Amino acid sequence: MPRYFFNVRRSGVLIRDPEGDDLPDEAAARRLGLEIVQDMLRLPHVYGEMREWQRDEFVITDETGATVLILPFLGSDSES
Repeated sequence: MPRYFFNVRRSGVLIRDPEGDDLPDEAAARRLGLEIVQDMLRLPHVYGEMREWQRDEFVITDETGATVLILPFLGSDSES
């Protein structure tokens, strides 16, 4: 099963996901990214207020480091 890494780009700086997640395909990686953003919206006491991270984005890469998807946090709450 392929491994996908949910790196975060914050203020132009890429924060790498050191572990990644084993997922069947890119569609599953997108779904997981959207689920994480939904959790961030529901749990501001854990992730901070939306204004602190709304301009950030996931840069989802595969095992080779190739970008497979860029998922902006802002607007992700309506894409399911």
